[in-house]
Amino acid sequence: MDSLAINKLDRLFWLGRYTSRVMIEIDILEKVYDQIIDGPDYDYVDFCQKLEIPNVYTSSEDFTRRFILDKEDPYSIISNMNCAYDNAIMLRDTISSGALSYIEMATNTMEAMAEGRITLLGLDDVVDDLYAFSGRIDETLLESSSRYTLKCGSIVETIDMSIRLNYRLDELSDKLTMLNYRMQHMPLRRDGKRLTILLDLAPNPDPVHNRFILLDCIEGLFPDV
Repeated sequence: MDSLAINKLDRLFWLGRYTSRVMIEIDILEKVYDQIIDGPDYDYVDFCQKLEIPNVYTSSEDFTRRFILDKEDPYSIISNMNCAYDNAIMLRDTISSGALSYIEMATNTMEAMAEGRITLLGLDDVVDDLYAFSGRIDETLLESSSRYTLKCGSIVETIDMSIRLNYRLDELSDKLTMLNYRMQHMPLRRDGKRLTILLDLAPNPDPVHNRFILLDCIEGLFPDV
């Protein structure tokens, strides 16, 4: 596979990862924000440790504000949204202008929140736009290897975040089955050893006892991206 093809697949894969990451983090942070308002401080130190990101925050309030909207924080939701946008722009001829427009709208909403022009309620609009983007991809991205590469990135991110943050673990087995199906329709090279381990664990992944094995396999499954 030539370097141009690998570069395109890499961008599709990471577009899928970044959009799913933004949606999951918004879902988690909206619950955290309510918890901070109504009760004790959120354990953001544990959150950072699970995501393996540096703890540069001074309080729960500082964490929720900066993790959502600090463009100088490379791990923030707005930074991940901007990474999704950067990949989408480079893929505009592949994903269609209609699909790109939903990524642009989500990015513009995040920027408006960062500038104080709209409230954090705009996060719901971001999620709606990203769902609309996914639907548009299903309708317009007819070339299967591109579509399934993007979808593989999305499900990889969902599995990774599920394991790290104990997020919807009851769906993990189904997500691993879905990953296996999507892999059959996309050309990225797989690590055979890690794939075998994942498939063996898929019926009963047990993310508590197999956490580090699962994370190693899911992060190293596609060595070219």
